[in-house]
Amino acid sequence: MWDDPVTENPKAGSIEIWNFLNATEDAHPKHIHLVQLQVLDRRPFDEEVYKSTGQVVFTGAAQPPEPNELYAWKDTVKSFPGTITRAVSKFDLPAGTDVVAGKNYRYVWHCHILEHEDNEMMRPYDVIG
Repeated sequence: MWDDPVTENPKAGSIEIWNFLNATEDAHPKHIHLVQLQVLDRRPFDEEVYKSTGQVVFTGAAQPPEPNELYAWKDTVKSFPGTITRAVSKFDLPAGTDVVAGKNYRYVWHCHILEHEDNEMMRPYDVIG
């Protein structure tokens, strides 16, 4: 939830691969403010093992991005049920930002399902200067 402690702290200018684990029955369109993403792959995992132990046990090979995801940068990525979606992005701050070493620049990432946004099911993240 929004008020939980920040757990994502990319450094300004860094390139990161984020893993979106979906242990629900629905696809979730994940949107990260500030960055563009490219899907690397999706891989199925055992949801029951994850729910009972917190461990990820893969159940199949990584699948490539969908055709519409292959060559374009996106601001939203689909996270399908029972998969871990890997996406890469560069955390550049907007042009003209006076980047100060050690300063936090607060952004947000969230699911684009309206009910989730309305119920503050969003996460802040801090880009570190």
